[in-house]
Amino acid sequence: MRTPLKLLVLDDNALDAELEVSELRRSGYDCDWRRVQTRDEFTAALDKADFELILADYNLPDFDGLSALRMLRERDLQIPFILISGTLGEERAIESVKTGATDYVMKGRLERLGQVVARALNDGLELAKRKAAQDALQEAHRRLQAISARLLQVEETERGRIARELHDGVGQLLTAVKLRLAGLVPSVADYAARRGECIAAIDEALDQVRRMARDLRPSQLDDLGLVAALRSHLDRQASAAGFKPNFTHEGVPPRLASEIETTCFRIAQEALTNIARHAQASEVWVTLAGTGAQLNLEVCDNGKGFDVAAARAEAAAGRSMGLLSMEERATLAGGSLLLDSAPGRQTRLSLALPLMSDGAE
Repeated sequence: MRTPLKLLVLDDNALDAELEVSELRRSGYDCDWRRVQTRDEFTAALDKADFELILADYNLPDFDGLSALRMLRERDLQIPFILISGTLGEERAIESVKTGATDYVMKGRLERLGQVVARALNDGLELAKRKAAQDALQEAHRRLQAISARLLQVEETERGRIARELHDGVGQLLTAVKLRLAGLVPSVADYAARRGECIAAIDEALDQVRRMARDLRPSQLDDLGLVAALRSHLDRQASAAGFKPNFTHEGVPPRLASEIETTCFRIAQEALTNIARHAQASEVWVTLAGTGAQLNLEVCDNGKGFDVAAARAEAAAGRSMGLLSMEERATLAGGSLLLDSAPGRQTRLSLALPLMSDGAE
C-alpha cells in the first residue's frame, strides 16, 4: 500500500521535478505535489503550508535553496527540507545540513531519494512529538505557577475571612454574653429574660462556629460519606441561591478512598458555587454513579451558560482559577474532567475518577 505524501518541489526545471516525483512513486509514495520556481511562488506556498515535505533545487536563476531554507526557518515551520543539486559539493552539502536542511541528495544519485525522504519524514514526526511534549511541559509549568500564586492568594483571603468572622461574629457575641453575665443578678426582675438572651447569643455563636467548620470541611464527608455530604451541600446551596435541586446516585460504595471522596466533593462544591454565583439557573441536577472501576459525577444546570475557552483564558491569566482548580484536582486524582457549555444554553460538568474502596491502596 502506497504512503500518501503532500509534496512541494522548488525547481525551475519541470523535467527534473518529474524525475524526482517518479523516483518517490517508485519508492512507494503516492505523491500529491506541485512545483514552484520563484521566490514569490515559494512565499505564497509557505503562507498555506499545506504540504509535508519540500524538495528544493540548490541553484535557481534568481533564487536558491539555502535562501528558501532561511525563509522556512524564519517562519518557524518544522517541515522537512531536502536540497537536491547536481553541483553541490560534499563540503557545501554538510554546511547546508548544519544550516538547517534535513538532508541532501545529488541529482546523479536520485535512487537514494526514497530512503532519504523516509528518514526525513520519520525525523519530522519525532521532532513534532518532542515539540508537542515540550509545549505541554511548558503549559503545565505555567499552569503550576498560576496555581501556586493563586493558592497563596486564596490562603491569605481565606485566613482574612475566617479572622473577620471570628472577630465580627463569634467574638462580638461572646463579648456581649460576657458583659451580660457580668451584670446578671439573680434577684433582678428581668433575670430570666437576660439569661435567655445569653443562651440565645451562645447558640448563635455555636451556629456560626459550626457553619465555619462545615465550610472548611463538612463533617458529613468524614462521618457519613460522599453521597450524604453531596446531598446536604446541594440542598444548602439550593436554599441559598433559590434553584430547584435534583440529586440521584447509583452504585456508589458506602465509603471510598479519602482522596477520591475529597476530590469529588470539592469539584462538585466549586461547580455549585459557580452556578449559584453566575448561572442564574432555576434548576440543577447532580448525578453520582459508580460503574465498574470508575466513579462518575455529573453536574448540570439550566442557566445562561458561558464561553468555556474564554473561561480557560481567564484562568490562564490568573484572574479566575475555579475551572483550572477543578481540572488540576481531577488530574491529580488520576481522573478526567469535561465541561460542556456555551452562552445561552445549559452547562454540563462531567467528572470521571478511579473507583477505589477506602484503604485499597
